[in-house]
Amino acid sequence: MPLTLREVLDLDVVRRGAPLVVAGAARLDVPVRWVHAAEHTDIGRLLRGGELVLSTGIALPDSAAELAEYADSLVKVGVAGLVVELGRRYATALPGALVAAAQARSLPLVELRREVAFIEITEAVHARIIDELLVSRAAATLALGHLLTSQAESLERQAHRTLISAIIERSGTDGGEAEARARALGVEVAGRELVAVVVRLADAESSGAADATAAGGTGSGQAAVLGAAEAVASACRGAGVPALAGVLDDVRAGALLSLPPGADADVPLQRLSERLGSQAGTPSRLVIGASRPAQSLQDVRAAFREAREVADVAIRHPGGPGAPGGYRPYYRLPDLRLRGLLHLLREDVRLRAFAERELGPLLSYDAEHGTSLVADLAVFLESGGNKALAASRAHLARPTFYQRLALIERVLGVSLADAESRASLHVALLARQEGR
Repeated sequence: MPLTLREVLDLDVVRRGAPLVVAGAARLDVPVRWVHAAEHTDIGRLLRGGELVLSTGIALPDSAAELAEYADSLVKVGVAGLVVELGRRYATALPGALVAAAQARSLPLVELRREVAFIEITEAVHARIIDELLVSRAAATLALGHLLTSQAESLERQAHRTLISAIIERSGTDGGEAEARARALGVEVAGRELVAVVVRLADAESSGAADATAAGGTGSGQAAVLGAAEAVASACRGAGVPALAGVLDDVRAGALLSLPPGADADVPLQRLSERLGSQAGTPSRLVIGASRPAQSLQDVRAAFREAREVADVAIRHPGGPGAPGGYRPYYRLPDLRLRGLLHLLREDVRLRAFAERELGPLLSYDAEHGTSLVADLAVFLESGGNKALAASRAHLARPTFYQRLALIERVLGVSLADAESRASLHVALLARQEGR
């Protein structure tokens, strides 16, 4: 059975956005053929009917007449509905003119009152649509034939992403089904060593894509991460590594590598990173986080969690501690050393309390006197306790910097000549950075 708009609004990811139907409520059983996220008002020329249009409203016109024309263009092409997220353009409600125009034309119009990543909605809906198509053997119909010919890569990525999500979310509950689905996609996961890989984009990459979308430059605010997923899949194929690869969220693409038992994971990871770095279309700033090999699908959830944590730390600290030349083709948890441990423990209240005990007096002093003693301490510790080097890095005269160090000692009641004091303060500073 075709997926209806009513069923889409009942999906968990959509319900997180607190949807409210403000017009066209009588047509919620209309089938949804696809989802399209776009901001420009001439979207009608890109649609073929049955799409659910997602928008933040930032490019919609102000006048009632132009809003009516926009509604007309959507009705003319036969869209399933229009969903507008509040917050960017409209703070608390959609304009009455748009609601009235939609109601007069029986166009389903929905407000999202809380922010939800559009890519999560599109993936959830597309997964349902594709599953329905596959279950009903609709691959032979003209609609799916068009998808397979014109959007083969997108469909493949969607199928991979859906399976990765299923393995992570239901790991160990339906392993036989997951194995069969992976095998059908050309990836054997039974009796293999499974390495989770997370490719993390810099925040600037994803926000830049979103900005381009807002300006009408691309059809999706997630262009960068979608491109990364395709690049990862292509790199895996080029490196000869069987893998499931797809988008994980707005800033992460992922892959589950399937390696022979006892294989050295560093070899395929090195090949993957080299190919990914040399491919056209790969986002300029990204890091690769890899997990330890998992021995079964039951362990894949933990593997992806580890790879994600590694990538999240690495993107904030390019090169990693002690990396020769400041470069690593990929990262594992041991590469991050102390920063990796502190990142994993960043939500632990005991770690937060420790950082507060160590640095609290200095933070209070800076706030009260407008000084930058915490920053001065960080420079000193990052210089290995070398006062002269720290003064140079802080661009201060040595006597001035030495006076600041003496003040830090008085405020904290410690001696910076003591190795254990320096270690404790350094850990507290790193913990504070990871907890932000």
